[in-house]
Amino acid sequence: MTGCESCSGGSCSSDGKNKGLPPGMLERYKLNVDRSDGYLIWVEIDRSGEYPRVSDVSLEILSKVRSMNDGSRVWGVVFGHAEIKPLYGEIFSHGVETLYEVHDKRLCTFHPEAYADALAQIIVRTEPAVVLMGATPRGRELAPRVAAKLDAGLTADCTDLSVDDRIISMTRPAFGGNVLATIQCTAFPQMATVRPGVFPISDPSEGAKGTVIYWQYDGCGLKDIVSSENVRNEEDDITRSRILVSLGAGVKKDSIPIAESVARKLGGMVSCSRKLVEKGWFPQSRQVGQSGKSVAPDVYLAFGISGSVQHLAGISSAKRVISVNTDPDARIGEVADEIIVGDANAVLRELDRIL
Repeated sequence: MTGCESCSGGSCSSDGKNKGLPPGMLERYKLNVDRSDGYLIWVEIDRSGEYPRVSDVSLEILSKVRSMNDGSRVWGVVFGHAEIKPLYGEIFSHGVETLYEVHDKRLCTFHPEAYADALAQIIVRTEPAVVLMGATPRGRELAPRVAAKLDAGLTADCTDLSVDDRIISMTRPAFGGNVLATIQCTAFPQMATVRPGVFPISDPSEGAKGTVIYWQYDGCGLKDIVSSENVRNEEDDITRSRILVSLGAGVKKDSIPIAESVARKLGGMVSCSRKLVEKGWFPQSRQVGQSGKSVAPDVYLAFGISGSVQHLAGISSAKRVISVNTDPDARIGEVADEIIVGDANAVLRELDRIL
């Protein structure tokens, strides 16, 4: 339907595939790619607590966009109802100029099909050059649905972004985390999901204001969700911990309970390097690094970790790194604020004793 301006009915289709968009929208977007500009961010709302809040990864993405933005427009999209109105100020203070709120009480609960439909419609309406989402479980489910509707490319799980004249370079781990691949998309919109914890959250711009547009979702085919249950184990989420006691190949298995005791006394958690996951000592949810999780604790205590490139990428946002290693020239020393040369197992035992 190249060049069409209207359709008599039904939904846009390309190559015989129904995209679920209102008539003509996808074709008009493709015709206007030369003027596509700006960033559109799905602002994910965390409703796991007593009150809804903006997810950390959304603030991290907005902070990164602010740091590399050359004056292009920034749109945000949120889903919900009146309960998220108190969050507008925080969203505007991190760089969003125009906020689309998909206004439907039923969408307070994550509904991937409906979210994808509404997001795709707003993207076609705003014509951004770049669309970004957090690489959270929901973002990983939502982003490919939106990309498929728009015939767009998608780079998943990015650890860095840079932009030059509307073209965004997206860096992500590849080949099992052994290399970093930098990818550019050949079509608009350029889409990416961003791994949580890889960018710092910048200070908000106090008093910043923006425009809210209430987007009415028609709810076509939307089923009511009778009930939902959050099965996420918050106790196993190392990205939320301010103190991490992280173990590497230099730690013996019988030192793990000692490390857990130290972490408990410090009010932190135990994490690990990839080698200990491969040994079966820890689940992958505790792994730090490019093929694990990126973390940003206040203090990162690295016991027996040599510091591979992949692991160091996962702690790039840590505020303070303390390394305990028998090798004074271990690579982790390049990023460590303090280096203790010694046996990690012995230091763990002594630390547990004095705490």
